[in-house]
Amino acid sequence: MIEEIPEKSIREWKPTKRQEEFIALPSSFFEAFYGGAAGGGKSEILLLLPILKGYIQNPRFKGIIFRRTFPQLEESLIPRSREYYPSMGGKYNGQEHVWTFPPGSTVRFSYLDKDSDARDHDTAEYHYAAFDELTAFTEFMYRYITSRVRSSDPTLPALIRSASNPGNIGHAWVRARFVEPEKNGRKIILDKLTRQKRIFIPAKLTDNPYLTSADPNYENRLLILPEAERKAKIEGDWWTFTGQVFLEFRSIKYSDEPENALHVIPPFKVPEWWPRLLAIDWGYVHMMWAGLCALSPDERVFLIKEYTSKHEKIKVWGAKVAQMCQFENLVDAVMDPSAWQERGLEKTIYTQFTESSGIDIRRADHDRVAGKLNFHDFLRWDPRPSRYIPREGFDLERSHYILRMYGPQAQKDYEKMFLPEPKETNIPRLQIFNTCTELIKVIPNCVYDEKNPEDVAKMDGDDPYDGCRYLLQAVDQYYSGLMKEETRRNTVGAIINELEHTGDMTSYYRRMEFLEKRRGAEIIPIQRFRRRSSMRVL
Repeated sequence: MIEEIPEKSIREWKPTKRQEEFIALPSSFFEAFYGGAAGGGKSEILLLLPILKGYIQNPRFKGIIFRRTFPQLEESLIPRSREYYPSMGGKYNGQEHVWTFPPGSTVRFSYLDKDSDARDHDTAEYHYAAFDELTAFTEFMYRYITSRVRSSDPTLPALIRSASNPGNIGHAWVRARFVEPEKNGRKIILDKLTRQKRIFIPAKLTDNPYLTSADPNYENRLLILPEAERKAKIEGDWWTFTGQVFLEFRSIKYSDEPENALHVIPPFKVPEWWPRLLAIDWGYVHMMWAGLCALSPDERVFLIKEYTSKHEKIKVWGAKVAQMCQFENLVDAVMDPSAWQERGLEKTIYTQFTESSGIDIRRADHDRVAGKLNFHDFLRWDPRPSRYIPREGFDLERSHYILRMYGPQAQKDYEKMFLPEPKETNIPRLQIFNTCTELIKVIPNCVYDEKNPEDVAKMDGDDPYDGCRYLLQAVDQYYSGLMKEETRRNTVGAIINELEHTGDMTSYYRRMEFLEKRRGAEIIPIQRFRRRSSMRVL
């Protein structure tokens, strides 16, 4: 259905200097990204570029502009297009979401709700593809559409133009692709694989005088936002943004913070006798991440090695992980539980890994929310609040009762509740060697899941976070197992001592039976915390 656009809806538009800079980029730049702060006029520039460059005068021209969801198109791009396109003779088909201009050229609106939607464009040929709010898209979506941008007409370009603010699920890959090579932009980035050029043109709120003139209080309203949100919206800061989960993470120490506010450290020679734990988040198309940590006597976790790969067969990366663990005091190893799923293959991922590596591995704890909370605690560098002290005060008779029934360790735990809490000297518990670059890169990019604010949103490249989450859960389980075993042995010792003093065999057998029943009910068998003969490393 072709819509008639009222004449009064058509308006003039004048670019800012920053927009002029973006428009003036030659077509030799296959990719260009215009981004940063709010109010930079990003949507208009994507809509109007095919007109300003004269592409729509070619009858063969086909352009497409994406938002992540169709409601977003209806709220922003489609209404704005009605203000500009009719002046060029454009007619809008509301069913197909396509503008057709007099020569026969077209500009289509589309959305990509999930990765598989990108494959709907398999047979298409676009001369111009634009992504509004690029950080809302996955890297797969962007790269796949990139393969559809081509031209068999030497008079028509093949180019991609995008715009976005910092944040959202695609923040990490957009920053890596366009911003990290030169955070101030305007530097030619040559793709190592395609040898094609791309560039980043930064935009700030102050670059749009029309907005600040029409709404002088807009910037003042942004100033009341939280710091991270404010920096992203006003300054276009790609290194801090709203929704960031692990605000306590420090790869460098700030001058006004304590000495221990640091998680990334230079490597050092780790004592061989420190226990090692391994965690793996497997993948083929997505990243495979393996992390090896060492546990210090004060219960700190040092991530000493990581290995990553893509499009690598299991027998290859399995052998390389084995090499990474060679000669290490490996006491436990965990992997993403999905590795045990039956996938219609002869062998599961788990089986293929154990055969290629010789490492006996178990299912990781996949509780995402609990894992996130645990991750926070390992990053914590502020001392915890004082512990709870029972209001009734210390009771000597209760202390003796706990000793008789539960052993000396339980008695110590009870008495400890009334002692001044010792100063924490082992925080933050997680220390990362600066050679583990993938994990260091992903932690600051984790954002909250909009559907479940207690969880971290899934995003491209989050595999190191998932793997480290598995690792830290395994560390807690390891220490929990050691403590339970120590408590059991102390309790057995107390029972034997009582038998020697009283000779009461009935009490001895009753207490030993109770102890064994309780041990049998434990979810985690203690033997897995010891180095097993089956855990061989090639």
